[in-house]
Formats: sequence, structure tokens, C-alpha cells
Amino acid sequence: MQDEFSVPAVIGKGKFEAAVVAARIISLAEIVQIPGFTELTSEQMYRVAHTPVNLQWVSRPVYWMQRGRSAEWLRGVHPDYRADQVQLENQVRTDLYHRVATAAAGDARLLDQLDVGGYSMVSGIPKLLELLDEGGGPLHVPDSPVVDTGPWRAITASPDPNERAQLAVSLWNPDFLALIPGFAKALRTRLRDVRVCDWDQEGAALLYFVEAADGDIVVWVGWEPRLSVEPRPPFWATLPSAARRFLSEVHAGFTMLDGESFGLAQPSYMSTFAAWAGWPADIPDWDRDDVLASTSMLWLTGNGGDTALCTSPNLAVGEVAVLFEGDFSVSELGPELDRLMLSPLS
Repeated sequence: MQDEFSVPAVIGKGKFEAAVVAARIISLAEIVQIPGFTELTSEQMYRVAHTPVNLQWVSRPVYWMQRGRSAEWLRGVHPDYRADQVQLENQVRTDLYHRVATAAAGDARLLDQLDVGGYSMVSGIPKLLELLDEGGGPLHVPDSPVVDTGPWRAITASPDPNERAQLAVSLWNPDFLALIPGFAKALRTRLRDVRVCDWDQEGAALLYFVEAADGDIVVWVGWEPRLSVEPRPPFWATLPSAARRFLSEVHAGFTMLDGESFGLAQPSYMSTFAAWAGWPADIPDWDRDDVLASTSMLWLTGNGGDTALCTSPNLAVGEVAVLFEGDFSVSELGPELDRLMLSPLS
């Protein structure tokens, strides 16, 4: 067929993970339209919207081609895959509609049996231990502080966790901290330690250990600024000067342990949104009047799954496109980035 395309045969790699998404089988847009959903309590609504019963791993190219629509719409995939996906959608749809209907009628037992929560590959001590792999992984952290002649000399020489944390935050440029005031406050009040580390084929970085509201430790990684070298990513000038200064002088990327989420990715890893999503030439059937072209947006970061933040020369500097399932909106970069970075701590 003249319009036919095919899903990329080889799934590309994220920074340290396969490029996959923990995607809803039934979109959030459909869930909120389930009859009886608005009659549920807020806790019950959250349970239905965030149950792993409605999640599956899909490849990133398939996710952003599908964008929250039914698998019936998919082209360029094997017919058996499409048929299996449609069958799965129908099974999950029937199950969720039934649970919501019975709860709205006054019997919440089936709904209360739903687990809450999603898949995550990117945060916390378990992921850190996986990357360390008892000394055999790609990440290496010295057992004790070491003296270094690089930009983090004082941090690496200090034996005190609190002092290391304070020294690390003091390096952040004030105008970037002003962009993300909520996360800036978290760094000043919840940052428990900062440790120097080394990544195979990546170079030096700082690990930031931040305490979440529930007491768990969430780990971010800030890359050594000397990694921020030419060539710059496309549409580099669409980032505010404060963000460009941070990426050039403080950390050449500040993300969770997947190297791409809940922060700003390394400039060398940023790309057009289409290329990051697995479609370098353009995402099939993407263009419509109310969205920007997938090749005219610079992908910055996301939530490790179904949400992405992008700038564009078609937007004002300081604005960001927010992409989620089939939704596209334009907002201010600072508040959106701040909200994204704070979300793992709440």
C-alpha cells in the first residue's frame, strides 16, 4: 500500500534500558468515561486509573504511534500482534467496566481487589544495586571519598555526607534553581548525600540521594559538565539560558538512573522527539492541526513512560510541549519540569 509503513524491526536503546513504555491498555481518556466512574470516591478513581491490571510493556515506537488509541488502529505490525492486542483490550475493558459498575451500585469489593501502582525501572536503591551488580555492573562508587582534581574536588574529598550535599547544591546556578523552586527546596531540605561515581563509557557523575515523603531514598545522577560538548542537539536555542547554563557548567544532564527521566537528559542524548520515539523520519500519522510536527520538537525528558516534555522553535523560549497518550498541550517549562522532578518524592 502507498501509505503503509512498518514498525522499526530493532527496538533502540534508552540511555541504560530498552526503549519500552509501561503503557495503559485502555487509555486514561476512556477510563474517565466509563459509566459510573464519576460516582466513585477519589481513592477509587485513583485505583482504577493506576491499576497494573491495565498496564503492559510495549515498545516505544509502537506506543507513540498508537498514542492511547485502540490497537485496531495499528498498521505496520504483524496481524497476530494486532489481533492479540485487540483481544487484550476487550478483556481489560470488560473487567474494568464491570468493577466500576458494581462499585457505583454500592458493592466495591471487586474494585477494592485492584492493586495500585505501576512499573518502574528508573528510581531508588534497587535500581542502583542493579547497576552496581556487586562490582560487575556499569556503575562504580568508591567505598570512601577520594581526592580528585576535577570540578568536584571538594565534594570527593569530604568525609561528611551533609557537607557533600551542600557543596553539590552550591554548584547549581541560581537562575536554574529559580526555574524549579519546589525541587530546589527539596535539594536543600531532603538531600541526604552526594557521592562521586564512574560509569563505564560515560565518565564521572554525582549520585544525589534524596529522601521521599515516605522515607524511601530516590536517586538522581548528575553528569560531569565536561561531557557537555559539541555538537549541540537540534533546537538547542529553544532551551532557556538558565537550563543551557546548567547543562553546560553544572551537570551535562541530571536524571534518574535510566539516564533520561525526571530531569534534563544529557545534551548528547537529546534529539528530535520523532527520533527519540523511534521514528527518525517522522512518527506515522502524527501530524494534525493542533500538534507540532514530531521532527520540529526537541525531546528533553519524561517520566520514564508515557509522558514527554519537548521544546520547539515553533514555541516561545520558556514554553514546553507536554505529550501524554494522545494529548498535546503547551505550558511553561519551569513549572512543568519542577512538577515532573518532584513527582518521585511525593
